[in-house]
Amino acid sequence: MEGIGRADRSLPLRVDRRYFLQTYLDAHQRNQCPRNLGEQLQLLSSHELGNEFMHRIHSLVRNASALAIAVVAFSASIVASEPKPIEAWDRVVCIQSQVESKPDTGKLCSAFLVTADERLYLVTAGHASAETNLKSKLRYRDPDGVTQWVSLKTFFRTSTNPWQRNEQSDFAIAELPNVDGAETYRSHLSALSISLDSICTETPPRTTEIVTVGFPLAIGAGDVISPVAVVGHVASRETNTANSWGHEPIVYCSPALAQGTSGGPAFLNNQPDGELTVIGIYVGVVHDVSGAKLSKMVPAHLIRAHISSQQTNE
Repeated sequence: MEGIGRADRSLPLRVDRRYFLQTYLDAHQRNQCPRNLGEQLQLLSSHELGNEFMHRIHSLVRNASALAIAVVAFSASIVASEPKPIEAWDRVVCIQSQVESKPDTGKLCSAFLVTADERLYLVTAGHASAETNLKSKLRYRDPDGVTQWVSLKTFFRTSTNPWQRNEQSDFAIAELPNVDGAETYRSHLSALSISLDSICTETPPRTTEIVTVGFPLAIGAGDVISPVAVVGHVASRETNTANSWGHEPIVYCSPALAQGTSGGPAFLNNQPDGELTVIGIYVGVVHDVSGAKLSKMVPAHLIRAHISSQQTNE
């Protein structure tokens, strides 16, 4: 309103000010309060407006302040209740198995999960999958950070060997089906899974920084699941390497890691928040008589192609 801001103390101005305040009170009841009320009120005095009128104004201001505080508190509660994002490293799981012929002997490997068209796959090293059985425990950290476990038999009730080993390279996959009684576990594992689109189609160049994640020497596989993340680098191009069944493509990386890491993924490091890129899967080491070692990785594009073929063939 014109005149609200002038230093004139004339009677017409006092009338205008009372008119403005009465207009505001009426507007408040219709939820049409002006946003710059606070600045305008500073120009008004109780001497001009009267104690009763100012009492009404102060009451409204107090109510508005209380409402503002309530809105802020409610907004804060919404933010506090939002789930924390899952760290890439905590998406890695472990599989613990007892050797059936030696009950006191155990085996452990690392693994991760991949989703493709709402289908869920468990991925690990081929040689590690051969050491599992239906009594093996899949142990993981759920999206709330709680350690959980489920036996493979919960998902694979009729199959004695759910794994599909790749004929060309040292990795294996097993599809986790929807089965009665396993809904909660499957929901957890789906939340931890990595999209097939995040599996790299090309091996990154040498010296690329990566993070290999797993459970070397069973570290992090105790009462509380906490995967170990080791920073390293791609050391070689994709190399056709001799193995027990012929040759396979391998990428050599540093550093060499201990047993228990087999089956764990290697991620590109320093990705933007929310982005994941798997460049390979750890399957072992190569060494010479001097003791020098390098890690062996299966290129991620082989895993992607294998899972994609499952989608196409069925």
